[in-house]
Amino acid sequence: MMKKVLCPARGLVVTGMVWLLLVGLPMTVLAQSLPFSVARLVVCENVQDRTPVNVMEVFPAGTERVFCFLEARDIPAATEIKMAWYHEEQEVARVPLTIGPSPRWRTYTSKMTMGRKGNWKVYLLDSADNSLASVQFVLE
Repeated sequence: MMKKVLCPARGLVVTGMVWLLLVGLPMTVLAQSLPFSVARLVVCENVQDRTPVNVMEVFPAGTERVFCFLEARDIPAATEIKMAWYHEEQEVARVPLTIGPSPRWRTYTSKMTMGRKGNWKVYLLDSADNSLASVQFVLE
């Protein structure tokens, strides 16, 4: 049975086999056994040197591109994942990625916002399209 957990804005949360270290953003995680740990899943203005730049919950009007950054840990084997981008509950992009094997793996995807204001959400999916975690943001 999967249990949906809304994580606090800061802190360390343990849900089943998932460990999350949050950087000021609410993240939703489904408690289940994962083949890896999600250390960070954040949205930001840019990624430089494999580090998120200007992590935010609310992006100003005129923001052309938003990045979703994942830091995964303890990946025992090559693992297929996806990041699915939603605007106002409609899927607008799905990006397949392969992570690991590695003790630490950082990757990201980005989406041109095309001026679409409102509520956005990015889901981290496994190869069977099960939601592992998500992060949301607003474009003003």
